Amino acid sequence: MEESSSAWSSWTDAFADALSLLLPVWCAGCDRPGRALCSVCVAAFDGPYRRPLAPGLTLWSAGRHDGSNARAIRALKEEGQTGIAGPLGRRLASALDAAGWGEASLVPVPTSRAALRRRGYAVPELLASRTGHPVHRMLRVSGRAADQRDLGRRERERNVAGTLAARPARHARVPTAVVLIDDVATTGATLREAHRVLAATGVVVLGAVSATDTPRRSSPALPG
Repeated sequence: MEESSSAWSSWTDAFADALSLLLPVWCAGCDRPGRALCSVCVAAFDGPYRRPLAPGLTLWSAGRHDGSNARAIRALKEEGQTGIAGPLGRRLASALDAAGWGEASLVPVPTSRAALRRRGYAVPELLASRTGHPVHRMLRVSGRAADQRDLGRRERERNVAGTLAARPARHARVPTAVVLIDDVATTGATLREAHRVLAATGVVVLGAVSATDTPRRSSPALPG
C-alpha cells in the first residue's frame, strides 16, 4: 500500500511538472512558478497538531493557520485554486494515520448554500475526496448562520446551534464510526455541532481533522 501511494505521488508530481509547461501556475503560498502548492509550502503544513474540542472530541490538523498555510487555504476557498486540494489531502491523510484513523470513513462539514453557489464546490468535501478515505455526506445544512469571523467563542456556539442536521440513511452500508473533516478550525463550534448531531443518531464520532487550526489553540501532537 505504501509503495502504491509513493508511486501515485511520483506520477502526479511528474504530471504536474508536464502540465505546468502548458498551463503555467504559481504557488498559492509563495508565488513560486510551477506548482499550485510548491514543496516548501507543502512542508509548512508541519503537523499534525492536536487539541481537544469537547469531551470525546479531539481535533487533529495538518498545520497552523498562518503564513503560507493561510494563503493556501484562502486560494483554495476564494480563488478557485482546486489543485491545492491534492497536496493538502495527502497531509490530511498523514494526520489521520497519526491519530490512528487510517481506515476511517470521513464526514465533511457541509458548506452553506451561498458558499456552494459562489465557489461551485464544497471545500471540506473536496479535501476529503483527496485523502483516499471513504467519504459519506451524512450532514446537511438546516439553518443559516451569520458570518463567524468577528464572533467570539460563545457567540459562535449560539450562531451554529441548530444549523446542521443528519441526512437520512439511503442504504445499509452507512458507517457507524466516522471522522469529521473541515478546512479550517477556529473555536471548533461547527465541529462540536456536527458531533452533537451525529451522536444523536447513534453514529460514533472518533474525532475530527482539519487542514489548518488557529495557532493559539493548537499544540504539537505527542509522538506514538
